[in-house]
This record gives sequence, structure tokens and C-alpha cells, in this order.
Amino acid sequence: MNALTGTLAAAFTLLYGAVALADNTSPSILSDDERALIEELLPLDMEHFKLHDEPHPFREKTFFDPRGKEIDLSAFDGGVTVVNFWATWCPPCRKELPYFDELQAELGSEGVRVVTISLDRQGLKKAQGYLDREGLDNLRAYTDPKSILAREMGVNGLPVTAILGPDSREIGRLSGEAEWHSEDAKEWLRAIVKATGEEGA
Repeated sequence: MNALTGTLAAAFTLLYGAVALADNTSPSILSDDERALIEELLPLDMEHFKLHDEPHPFREKTFFDPRGKEIDLSAFDGGVTVVNFWATWCPPCRKELPYFDELQAELGSEGVRVVTISLDRQGLKKAQGYLDREGLDNLRAYTDPKSILAREMGVNGLPVTAILGPDSREIGRLSGEAEWHSEDAKEWLRAIVKATGEEGA
């Protein structure tokens, strides 16, 4: 029994070491210099943005893509993803959506992807109808009608916007609204793309 226990312990140590090594090479892990630059370039209206000490994985809880297919955040591996949680009943969310539409149009070719996830209980029809009526043609209707992903990520109010690194792990987030279409915000996001080494992805 002792020999078996020792073998299992050795196997676990080897596996854990491999996972840790892979984790340490994650492009979402920022160096001290990269963190300092991102914090320095943070737009004034995003002063409450929280840059995590370590990236947070939220890759197992599903939501729905614009075709109604179940997906999780791993679908957005590569580049930097701006994930915005919104709802049609949320005035600050409605105010921000045109900003995200502009952001996607301008930075989509520079390694930045905008994913707006509606928490409306009516799902795709409600979210897509709103985007269509408002002419937000650069945004696609992702939905989380039962707030499965939102609860996993600790979204307690709206709007909430999370920044994901190239391996779809959350680097940081902002609770509340901001001018995401401002030049300062765009330069800040370009700095994150450069820091994570995925420019042009």
C-alpha cells in the first residue's frame, strides 16, 4: 500500500508540475512592467477597473452564441476579448452599446474582439431585436438568459465589462459604465493586446 501511495503521489506531483508550468506560460499572465503600463494608461473614467493579480478562468459555464448554440468562453481563445454584460432594461448598458459597436468596428482588425452578452430572460429574440433596432451592426447577440455565466463570474449588477487574455482568462474587469469608444480607451486596449503578445490575432 505504501508503494502504491508513493507512486500516486509522484504521479500527482509530476502532473501538478506540468499544469503549473503550462499556467506560468499563459499569455494572460502579465509582467510587472506590463501591469504598470496598463495601469498608467487606464482612462480616467475607468479608475475603478480591477486588474487581477492572477488571471481568472471561467471556461466551463455555458451561454448562447448568436445562433442559439451553447458555448463557453474558450470559444474566444486568441487576441483580447472585451466581454460586456448588459440588458435592455439597463439604461447605462444601452448607453454603452454604441461605444462597443464603434470599438469593434475600429479595433476588430487589431486583435480586439467585443462580445456583448445579454442577460435578458427572453434570450436571443429580445437581444437581437434591440441590436437591430438600434443599428448596432458590429455587435452580435450573445445571451445568458439564466445568468449561468454571469453568476459564475460574480456579476452582481450591470453593466460589467471583463477583459479576457488570449487564453480566455479574465485579466480584469470594470463594474459600471465608461466611454469605451474614447481614444484613451482604445490606446489602453492596444496596450493590453501588445502586452499579451497577440497583436494582429
